[in-house]
Amino acid sequence: MKALLATLLIAFAAGAPLDDPDAELRAQALMREVRCVACENEPVSQSSAPIAEDMRTRIREMVAEGATDTEIRDWFVSRYGEFVLFRPPARDPASWLLWTLPFILLGAGAGIGIVLARNAKRKNGEVEAEDA
Repeated sequence: MKALLATLLIAFAAGAPLDDPDAELRAQALMREVRCVACENEPVSQSSAPIAEDMRTRIREMVAEGATDTEIRDWFVSRYGEFVLFRPPARDPASWLLWTLPFILLGAGAGIGIVLARNAKRKNGEVEAEDA
């Protein structure tokens, strides 16, 4: 009976900030990491969609219940998929390639630029040597 009453109190109070300032800061940080599933590119902390309000309430409930950040993220991922996280974990090789490919292309472009500059410098040096 006490557990049911505590759960109901948490559910009614979850729309309001948590009493513990540290817990509220943690909940706010998590709300900035979780994407609103209706607005897509907006965190639940900034969205005015009804689903975002429910998601904020759920985050506060879980923080008040003592769930870890990882458990809260995992709960949202299990319900909405990895899309719900602004920073999804890189688990498979395809995602690693997606994150590293821009840097690989930048390095390759810089390498090509250096080789072309050296070749142009050599050609200019050879032309000047022939003219002299």
